[in-house]
Amino acid sequence: MDQLLNITSIPINVEINVTRAELKLDTPAPTVQISKSPGGMQITADPIKVHIDNTAARESLGYGHKNIDTFAKDEAEKGIRVAYQAIANIVNDGNALGNFEATPASIAASKASRTMETIMEFLPKEGPDISWSGNTLSINYKAEQLNMDWNTSPTAQLEFVPGTVEFIVNQRPKVEIEYTGEPIYFPRSAAPGYEE
Repeated sequence: MDQLLNITSIPINVEINVTRAELKLDTPAPTVQISKSPGGMQITADPIKVHIDNTAARESLGYGHKNIDTFAKDEAEKGIRVAYQAIANIVNDGNALGNFEATPASIAASKASRTMETIMEFLPKEGPDISWSGNTLSINYKAEQLNMDWNTSPTAQLEFVPGTVEFIVNQRPKVEIEYTGEPIYFPRSAAPGYEE
């Protein structure tokens, strides 16, 4: 015998929407004011001063006791004597050459040795006394200062938004029963095509 009933069970269909709770924080942005005071540099320099004392050098040459006037007068007289002596030497050299008593080479050699002696005689035996003072450098530097003033809000604005849960029923539960057989007539004689 075939099954005459077809039973279908349809379950409930529920949709759930959840909105999470929120805590909103509203704080104004901080501001900053910047100010600066300029720095500076101050430089103080004391240049070097050199002191040269030639007293000992002049004394080693025999000029230490002379003032400028005496020195100029003595040197002028000495120059005249040297000029006369030079003329006399030239005359003597000329006579020696004329009489064949000397050769130009021997005269040049004797003058070369005398020239070196003269140069050495005019060099000071003592050096100058050199001293100095000053030579200081002072630097005073003041750095630039930077000041920052922050303005922040002491209180924060808080807002709480509660969460929600929403249930949406899209389909209610139900049971569907379907008869799959032939119709049953009562009395049986009422069925079409009935035969006894």
